[in-house]
Amino acid sequence: MKKWRIENENDIKLVETVVTRGEDEVKVKMSKVAVSSDDIVYFATDSDHIVPGHSGVAHVSEADESLGFKLGSRVIVSPFVKGVEHGIDKVRVHGVDVDGLLTDFISLPAENVYAIPDGISDDEAIFTDYIALGSNIIESMDCQKGDYVVIVGASTIGLILSQIAIYYQLVPILVDMDSDKLRVAENWGVYYTLNPMFDNLERRVEEITGGRMCEFSVFTGDGIPFSNAARLVKEGGVVIISGYSSHKKHQLDMDVVLSKQLTVKGVADGYGEMSSAINLLANKIVKVDGLITKKVYFEDVPELVKECVEYPLQHNNVLITI
Repeated sequence: MKKWRIENENDIKLVETVVTRGEDEVKVKMSKVAVSSDDIVYFATDSDHIVPGHSGVAHVSEADESLGFKLGSRVIVSPFVKGVEHGIDKVRVHGVDVDGLLTDFISLPAENVYAIPDGISDDEAIFTDYIALGSNIIESMDCQKGDYVVIVGASTIGLILSQIAIYYQLVPILVDMDSDKLRVAENWGVYYTLNPMFDNLERRVEEITGGRMCEFSVFTGDGIPFSNAARLVKEGGVVIISGYSSHKKHQLDMDVVLSKQLTVKGVADGYGEMSSAINLLANKIVKVDGLITKKVYFEDVPELVKECVEYPLQHNNVLITI
């Protein structure tokens, strides 16, 4: 097995190890792995030296017949691994908490491998874990049809979550300073998009919601200050911090949290939602066209890392063919 371990921007190692398939595991050959510029910059500047990559498409290499997988079949890998820590269920994420998928072969529990329907392309399937995360965010809300949710950050998860919110008949308000990303969201049916460079956020959200502000807010990225997530919800509202372990430090305005008596939650995985995410893709509920902004090969990873470190945040997602 060969895998890229990014130790820093000048030390990118191709590590070779042996993959042994365990009981009730499926060995797969990774075909395509997606990483974001955020992922790359984090691993190159402030990592614990683990292998990146939480989104991956693969082909089955070895599996017991009883597990129901045909050799060579195309599958999506779920990065969410459930275990027990200190007597409590804990979900760890490949490419975030443990070694990721930027490797040629990997052996995984059968529950982490899902067949890809013929109608879903590799480039679409690569976003399944993001959709699962978005579904878990919606599940964490005690929401009603017609509730307003402000989504702070048009990151990949922000763009996907906006579409899932519409599917569940919520009203998303997407906030970001990148006009290009906001236009993508508008093309996907997100009616309310706000840019703090041009819009007075609180005034516009008051206008949109008829003065009541939003029932929920979700912070999904590092593009704009976290404080917006707390300012744009109503008294007693819910603020959700989402994504894969935010790597940058944000200040939480406790005065706002206390004065408005807000509930703050964290949602950092999509465990249990992979099947529903595949269905959302298969039924064209969620669109992902244009979210891949660069494609490279496995051997190009060192050059990719240097590029992303020099020009951070330029790519939503980079698709790496192995």
